[in-house]
Amino acid sequence: MTREQFETQVLVLQNKLFRYTLSIVGEKELARDVVQEVLIKLWSQKEELGGIKNLEAWCIRSARNKAYDKLRLHANRTVELKLVSHQAAFDLSPDKTAENQNLVETVQRLLHLLPEKQREVFRLRDLLGYSNQEIEGIMELDATQVKVNLFRARKKIRAKLNLLINYGLENEKTAS
Repeated sequence: MTREQFETQVLVLQNKLFRYTLSIVGEKELARDVVQEVLIKLWSQKEELGGIKNLEAWCIRSARNKAYDKLRLHANRTVELKLVSHQAAFDLSPDKTAENQNLVETVQRLLHLLPEKQREVFRLRDLLGYSNQEIEGIMELDATQVKVNLFRARKKIRAKLNLLINYGLENEKTAS
């Protein structure tokens, strides 16, 4: 791999690493620190990178491990889920904006109730848009484990949201 190819690949990864790390640590400065540490590690090991099959998965896995290390050092602060929308905010009415924010906060709370593997697979797939195959490499899971963890995470979040939306009352479809 030439230096130019390496630098181009790192620039593409930097944004993904930052967004992923931010979703874990919840603080921009801490996320930047983690990304910087991963990139320094990547640069210092550039000669050995030929043996790595998927550089992006290696970087995401390194970022995840460093982010959790930072969280442990920073007294396990809570992770904030940010509403990422490519639509202009002014297109939404104030009540719709408040409703969306409430939904994001609810999903954030529900996400913390999930077991770690389910939470990570959900975060990678549904929040960051990675494919199941990419998640397999990042999480070092097989295809079945990724599908099962994603299914269970979605099912738990959907069930809790349904209870909240229906004020804890079961409707005829869910009761039967």
